Amino acid sequence: MSEDSAAQTAKRRAQYNNVNMINSALAIAQATVSINSNLPGPYSISAAGPCGWIVDFYYTALIIAGILAFGAIVYGGIKYAVSGGNPHGQSEGRSWIWSALIGLLLLGAAWLILHTINPNLTTCSLPTLSGVNLNAGIGNGSNGGGTQLGNGSVSPGGRCQPPASGPCSLANLQGSCFASPQIAAGVCNAESSGNPNAQGDKGDDGNYASIGLFQINLSANTIQDPGTGQTLNCPSAFSNPYTGSNPHTHVVNQALYQKCLAAAENPATNLAKACALSKNGSSWSLWGPATKQACGL
Repeated sequence: MSEDSAAQTAKRRAQYNNVNMINSALAIAQATVSINSNLPGPYSISAAGPCGWIVDFYYTALIIAGILAFGAIVYGGIKYAVSGGNPHGQSEGRSWIWSALIGLLLLGAAWLILHTINPNLTTCSLPTLSGVNLNAGIGNGSNGGGTQLGNGSVSPGGRCQPPASGPCSLANLQGSCFASPQIAAGVCNAESSGNPNAQGDKGDDGNYASIGLFQINLSANTIQDPGTGQTLNCPSAFSNPYTGSNPHTHVVNQALYQKCLAAAENPATNLAKACALSKNGSSWSLWGPATKQACGL
């Protein structure tokens, strides 16, 4: 073998060894390097979300504060012990100890004060968005505000088209309290298809909250008893108002609920209540988004 060939062989062997060394180093690095971004606390940073991050940061701050306070107490104790009869040294040691104890007291008092004012101030939770109920009637549990219709020039169409006959027909609503009987007839048909016994917005116990031609939300509105003329406090028959953001409700007074149900199924009573809630048909803000979209409101 020539000297050139031996040199080339040695060079190739050195390059091969260097490549093996690099590959081995990379393999070791990949196998041993592990980064843990979690803070001390009950949540995993990677999956906890913003609230988990805040809670874990709070726990971490408490741990650091506790360690610093403990260190300050130890330092103050040592300072006091070694000062002998030196009043200045003893005073400084006591100052360190008291400052640490007061700091710990403030940390605990901050939580206690917030919890006393409102326990929800000491919890961290993000609201969840609920789905839109396309069959919802009057479902926001409110009687005020809303989008005004102006002069009532919106013309219903499609499933909002006024029926030719029945309690939702234009002929039946002519001369009623609604500023635009055509729009009211369309809303009535879109909500109940002219069925006085239509039911919607079911509670957790299977009882319905929205009833009748205009789907009056009994869990949020009073209604007049057509037989006695008495105003029925229907919301008190439910655990809470049925709303789009809080659909979980149930009947707590069955006798009162049955009276409200019968009153809402009366076409004239349902129409009168819808007239009052819509401000004579000038605002349909309390009705569901599906109906408002279908009627072009």
